[in-house]
Amino acid sequence: MPDSAPGPGGPIPPYPPAPWAFRGHLWVALLPVRGRLPVPPDLRPLICASLLAVGLVRYREGTLVYDELAMGPLVRRGRRAGLLIDRIWVDDAASVRGGREVWGLPKQLASFTWTDRSVHVTDHEGPVASLAFRPGRLRLPAFPMPLPGFSGPAGRRLFVPGRLVGSPRLEKVAVTSWSERLPPLERTTARFSLAVRPFRMTVPGPVRC
Repeated sequence: MPDSAPGPGGPIPPYPPAPWAFRGHLWVALLPVRGRLPVPPDLRPLICASLLAVGLVRYREGTLVYDELAMGPLVRRGRRAGLLIDRIWVDDAASVRGGREVWGLPKQLASFTWTDRSVHVTDHEGPVASLAFRPGRLRLPAFPMPLPGFSGPAGRRLFVPGRLVGSPRLEKVAVTSWSERLPPLERTTARFSLAVRPFRMTVPGPVRC
């Protein structure tokens, strides 16, 4: 385990080595944006370059306990496909350091304010986004699902073959506030959205691709 390093508010807690294992709640939404999202030249859009994938996670038990908001385009490289995580916020300093040093993720610290059916995320620059949820009735039995992602810059691209087991259900996700720092949205309701709660997740170390 790496030694802790000093930070602006004191020593940063050490992070555990990969793999990380969790239990918690997950929401995924595909939001239409104006224009096309930038995709690095070593990757190709998977579905459409005008859809932003947004993942909101509450890691309630496991390696670390924290909240996370991640977003980016869905892309492929050869036979591999997943979310290119180009923006990601968490509320735990050890997760920031581990995410950057193990998986090459551009994690930033933020605060998450929750109600029963909404969350508001704020970082050091101000509000990031607010999302609202409306649970649906359809729920499937638990089954294993891949949860793949890409990280790192072109030339040092990493692939993370995450795995998830849970009971997906259709839930409507809507944006109630959205920072100007983020890609501009075509509309504030998701084209497709679902929740997996509860889930069991394993995030292994990345592989070069």
